Amino acid sequence: MSVVFVAGHRNPDMDCTCAAYAYAALKGRTDPANDYVAIRSGPINAQIELAFARAGVDAPEHRDTIAPTVGEVAHDPEVHLHVGDPILEAIRTVRQKTVSAIPVFDFTETLVGVVGVNEIADYVLSTHGEERPVYTFRVENLPRVLPGTLHQVGDRPEFSAPIMTGSMPLAQTISRLAALSFKPLLVVGNRTEILSYAVESDLPAIVVTGVESIRDISADLTGYRGAVFLSDADTAESIRLVRLSAPVATLVSGTLPRLSSTMDFEEAKRMLLSSQFRGLPVFEEGRFKGMVTRRSFIERPRPKIILMDHNELPQAVDGSESAEIVEIVDHHRLSAPDTATPISVTTRPVGSTCTLVWQEFRLHGEQPDPATSVLLLSGIISDTVNLNSPTTTAADALAVEQLAAETGIDPDDYASELFAQLKALQEREPREIVESDFKQYDESGVVFGIGQVEVTTLRDSEAYTERLSRALERTAADRGIRWAMLMVTDVMKRNSLLLTSGYQEAEERLPYHREADRLFYLPDVVSRKKQLLPGVLQVIRQLHR
Repeated sequence: MSVVFVAGHRNPDMDCTCAAYAYAALKGRTDPANDYVAIRSGPINAQIELAFARAGVDAPEHRDTIAPTVGEVAHDPEVHLHVGDPILEAIRTVRQKTVSAIPVFDFTETLVGVVGVNEIADYVLSTHGEERPVYTFRVENLPRVLPGTLHQVGDRPEFSAPIMTGSMPLAQTISRLAALSFKPLLVVGNRTEILSYAVESDLPAIVVTGVESIRDISADLTGYRGAVFLSDADTAESIRLVRLSAPVATLVSGTLPRLSSTMDFEEAKRMLLSSQFRGLPVFEEGRFKGMVTRRSFIERPRPKIILMDHNELPQAVDGSESAEIVEIVDHHRLSAPDTATPISVTTRPVGSTCTLVWQEFRLHGEQPDPATSVLLLSGIISDTVNLNSPTTTAADALAVEQLAAETGIDPDDYASELFAQLKALQEREPREIVESDFKQYDESGVVFGIGQVEVTTLRDSEAYTERLSRALERTAADRGIRWAMLMVTDVMKRNSLLLTSGYQEAEERLPYHREADRLFYLPDVVSRKKQLLPGVLQVIRQLHR
């Protein structure tokens, strides 16, 4: 099952947020083969909070990006190792399962590290110069790697020791044994004198080769406190396998980087490639989720997305530029991105995207549940200013009429309740006002943006216009755009003020009354899409034709 995000534009308003929720619900019914997830790219205002509270459901998940994360490619491997498992088990796993890294857990099932082909190769190929290497041994691992019989565990189930064989003449063997700083694990044939010396010297373990039964050993092992293993392999092979009986804990590094499942895909890829490891663990909310190896990053995942209430990539949630756009539902001008394959595009000149979604429910013979009906009604009332916007169509009015009947909500009373949630602009941060509903466009090589904020009166505009003008300048500079504008719309009297960041040649051509420098009065203008944007586009085209 593929996840398909259903997302409104950046800085979500009521229409796109409610439409995304409702359309995800519809798609979930009509296409159960996929998992449709409504998301929003930004915080929601008091109006939207009220609508979702009225509907009794949670608002869409807040995601600032849909760029793939490492969690999407992490996999829980088929095999895990424990710290006590022999290194030979790691080698067998790498060979049989064709994996390059294996997670290692302690006896409380806590991840302690990763063992991979690099760590195994370093161990097998390591050289120690003139020093005899000292290994960690677990007696219980001997029968897991050596053919033969564990006769005696001894009183040291785990110990550190070098490996030595007794193949030289007796005097030389004893001399070398006595010279070691660590008592060794001895691998020897049935040599009475050397075995007796090992017992007297209290060596930690003896691996005896060339005998079938403990009764065949010529030395007296009575009172010996170490481990005794009777190996069916010859001495050389026994030494090789004994070395591979060491626990994998000896290979685990304590400096292993750990990845969060929410880490950006490319960042995680860089971290792995710049490390010494062939694989890294991924954690989700502190719990082990799985592993990623270099193979995990061969192909970058492409998230799937449906664009709601917009069709231009600069307005889309971050990560959409590399996503697979599978559908568009919108009521704005078309400036859609190229797609590799045909997609479904639902666009009609109505006042609200929620109207389009309501029509899609009817087209598919589906009835919105009560919560979805409340949200569709909320989106239409908000985006059409309770059917008073010049963008309003008969389709919007019909949708409101039927949704009001289904929900038992009076549209006029509900509109008053919604618009009462509008905060006075003096109470809000200027930058947040400018960018909370800011849409960016590109026309004739000029990148510009228009924000819009709704108020219930313009009479107090002198108290905030200067602060908003400065915020517009900062927004334009930070985003690297030529022209930033803000519509302050009185939803009660249906008039607007237009503040700009300054673009003299263009502003001289705007067909509106200039109240002051970079401030215009727009009587009977409430729609950015249908009333303001066409005029701005025309001005830019005139300047750059």
